[in-house]
Amino acid sequence: MALSNLISVAVVLSVCCLIANSAPPQAAEDHLKKLAIASNNLALNLHRKLSSGSSSNVFFSPFSISTAFGMLYCGARGETAQEIRSVLGYEKANLSNQFVHSSFYRLLTESIKSGDSDSYVLNAANAILADKSLQLIANYKREVQELYQASVQDVDFAKDGPKIVEEINDWVKAKTNGKIDSLVDELDASTVLVLLNAVYFKGTWKTEFDVKKTKPQKFYNNGLESEAKEVPMMHIVGGFPYTVDDDVEVLELPYKGENISMIILLPKSRDGLSALEQSLTLGRLENIRQQLDEMKVVVSLPKFKVEYSREMSGEFQSLGANKIFSPIADFSGMTNDNNVYVSQILHKAVVEVNEKGSEAAAVTGIIENIMMIPTPIFSANHPFLFAIVDNRNDMILFLGRVNNL
Repeated sequence: MALSNLISVAVVLSVCCLIANSAPPQAAEDHLKKLAIASNNLALNLHRKLSSGSSSNVFFSPFSISTAFGMLYCGARGETAQEIRSVLGYEKANLSNQFVHSSFYRLLTESIKSGDSDSYVLNAANAILADKSLQLIANYKREVQELYQASVQDVDFAKDGPKIVEEINDWVKAKTNGKIDSLVDELDASTVLVLLNAVYFKGTWKTEFDVKKTKPQKFYNNGLESEAKEVPMMHIVGGFPYTVDDDVEVLELPYKGENISMIILLPKSRDGLSALEQSLTLGRLENIRQQLDEMKVVVSLPKFKVEYSREMSGEFQSLGANKIFSPIADFSGMTNDNNVYVSQILHKAVVEVNEKGSEAAAVTGIIENIMMIPTPIFSANHPFLFAIVDNRNDMILFLGRVNNL
């Protein structure tokens, strides 16, 4: 029984493609790191937009969104391509165009694969539905199929709209192992292209929480005493990477296999989440991760489930993506048809965290070796930020916050 099931789906109504050259192994690794930097910058920028002025929980997959936009970027040209390049962080990460798509290919076909199927499951899937009236350029179609492993299907949106909606939701349900059963309610009659990306993660803790130790305990919703509520609180004492950085405590909980971890950022102040979210930069997050040091920690973490659904075009416009939503958008790398543009960015994600996981034999030894060190108490009884990170390339797969339970 797995501890966490993380699923994310993104839909972009538009188009994409480009050509990528191969690179030597070390160079390819460097390009993948740059792609991770770009995606992580987008993650933090987007999280700030989604959380600002809101008290709701947030959960999304920047990896999923970046992949869908990568397919879109593949077909963009001119100022439209430059706009996407800037918003997605390719410019800031110094990732050249020719290596964007080859890096996604390596990520999708090699890097995110689990070497041990018993450790965790991490799957990504891409699909494109193109109206029969839209003439996709053959090279674009080939590139998306090869580099993004995307299936491409010709459909008739005008004639079969309701049926296509059902097919999209069936695809989403299948690719997320039933965790998300619906994403699209209806499609506009003018729809000519749907880009789909789904990500599914199921992992077990390297060291499980003992179910018998889970007890009702206060969680201070929105950081307020007046809104405190008793929730099932999990408890464990063990050796975990931990650090304190100014106004935040940070704990890393590795999943079995240790390729993927959950990083929890807990403000020292009960009401400090908003300040942390607005000030957290990628540079600071990277420094915090470098400071993590394994030690004995007394951990209290609430069981939680977050379901988050959002149409994100407004957030992307505020980040600087404007042309893609306008009829002047240039997607001539995808089609010779004019007036093709993005109408919606639909994203839905679910995360569920509980006690289940598998034990790691080495943990007991680690605890015994550090028994004389003062023991930090990490009590997540108030709002916190969390990220699911792929340790092999430092990419944030999922990012969210728990503000109320």
